[in-house]
Amino acid sequence: MTADTVSFGIPALDKAIMNGIPKGYTILCLGGPGAGVELFAKRFASVDTSNETVTYFSTSERDSDVLDTMKEFGWNTNIKIVNIGTMYYEKVLTKHLEVSRYRLEGLTMRDIRQFKLAQQKEEDMSITNFLTTVTYEISKMKPPFRIVLDSLNFFLEYYPPKDVLSAIRTIKSHTQHHGGVALVTLVKGVMDSHIESGIEEIVDAIIELERQRDGFEFKRNLLIRKVRNHPEKTGILSYTIDEKGISAKSM
Repeated sequence: MTADTVSFGIPALDKAIMNGIPKGYTILCLGGPGAGVELFAKRFASVDTSNETVTYFSTSERDSDVLDTMKEFGWNTNIKIVNIGTMYYEKVLTKHLEVSRYRLEGLTMRDIRQFKLAQQKEEDMSITNFLTTVTYEISKMKPPFRIVLDSLNFFLEYYPPKDVLSAIRTIKSHTQHHGGVALVTLVKGVMDSHIESGIEEIVDAIIELERQRDGFEFKRNLLIRKVRNHPEKTGILSYTIDEKGISAKSM
């Protein structure tokens, strides 16, 4: 590493770019299901927790799932987890489940509506904009810091794309201004291509994990698709996932 870069936690990837990722960069990691995007995010989060403040935003896993996976590979777990998925369950899903339970118990929709109206004032006060939660938490971070947002698909499912893109720009601006690093993840092929393109235009670097079937095995390629101002750094590495985590090498 140099004074201006930090590590991905994957030496071959560091070497392929600029002996690490430049401070101030926002990186997109995307790939299909099973490619290892979530594991890449956890490896990125665990790299240098003694020198960087790390905040990991989870949308689909419990805190224990995140930490247990990191421990399994012997990675540092000295990170702060902000669990958006848990917040969503507690503030939104539990209310939907509550209505379903009432219907199963024989209450009419009229009864349920009356019950919900009685709770409306309390609910209005508890409504959370989860995009705002993320950007607020990030705005409080002081350098040196490392951010992981896993994943954007959650937000694109519940918020207008323009609001999600605006949040990414806010994250990028804070990261760039303070010299931190940020990683956002995306499951490829789920959202419209123009939405993916909008995200790709904003970020500074794009890493794509590609898994292809090769006979009875899978061939895994790590595509460096974008490094802002350094098109010569784009390229392809092969990568493996084993008991030691993620490793890569030049093809």
